[in-house]
Amino acid sequence: MVKLLVDSMCDLPKDYINHPSLDMVSLNVIIEGKVYRDKREIDLDGMNKFMEQGIIPTTSQVNPGDFLEYFEECAKNNVECLYLAFTSKLSGSYETARLVMKDIQERYPDFKCKIVDSLQSGGGIALIAVELLKLIDQGKDLDYLFEVTIKLIPHTHFYFSIEDLNWLYRGGRVSRGTAVVGGFLKIHPIVSVEEGELKIIGKVRGNKKAQNTIIEKVSKNIGQYLNQTVGIAYTGSMKPVEEYENALRLMGIEKIEPVPIGCVLAAHLGLQGTGIYFLDLVPEKILK
Repeated sequence: MVKLLVDSMCDLPKDYINHPSLDMVSLNVIIEGKVYRDKREIDLDGMNKFMEQGIIPTTSQVNPGDFLEYFEECAKNNVECLYLAFTSKLSGSYETARLVMKDIQERYPDFKCKIVDSLQSGGGIALIAVELLKLIDQGKDLDYLFEVTIKLIPHTHFYFSIEDLNWLYRGGRVSRGTAVVGGFLKIHPIVSVEEGELKIIGKVRGNKKAQNTIIEKVSKNIGQYLNQTVGIAYTGSMKPVEEYENALRLMGIEKIEPVPIGCVLAAHLGLQGTGIYFLDLVPEKILK
């Protein structure tokens, strides 16, 4: 038996959240000194209420004890595990899991577990997780799942636009001067997850230009794989989501699912942002 472990940075579509072969550990959101486990003790709506008051959340990685408890339970019950981790470039969760695993395997040498750095965030992790869950349902073994994961990672794309530069300033990604001028000129940064890092790949003026830029990125990179479920990640208003849906349908994409992003990522991106995530090739072709 193989189980897939993800952390709360994985923004899964609703049909997979309660999959029997899936488990999740949470990163933490700290608000005014109180620690909340992302997606378990706080959701996006709840965190936004704090942020609307000007309260700035901070975040931290998965607690080592959560990994210890999970891996030990799997080892005792002869359950194999693949942990698909949030990118190690932005969190220590991946490395913490590896350290805990060394301790577990000293005590349970027959326990089989693979820990993979997804080099992705949010919906990008979910794209890979969904394909892995399909393969688990088909009875594929752990080694095969590991190989598939490595092959899928470079074919995931996630583009996101942000309306308020102040949140990037608070996270140390832009200077105060850039945030002030950007706010005055209504500059919207375009963010991409590349090689495990959140990178600003462009800056445009206004919502419409930001949306057009992201749609252009999708059109350029999605290739012929239009028959997939394309995710729309969002942190605030649903109006931009509806506009993205219309644009994607004009491209010939029919399967679209809006998914709220997790609290940890939202804490860094701010109250209003929208993005799109997708694969650039049919999974069967990637695996060949």
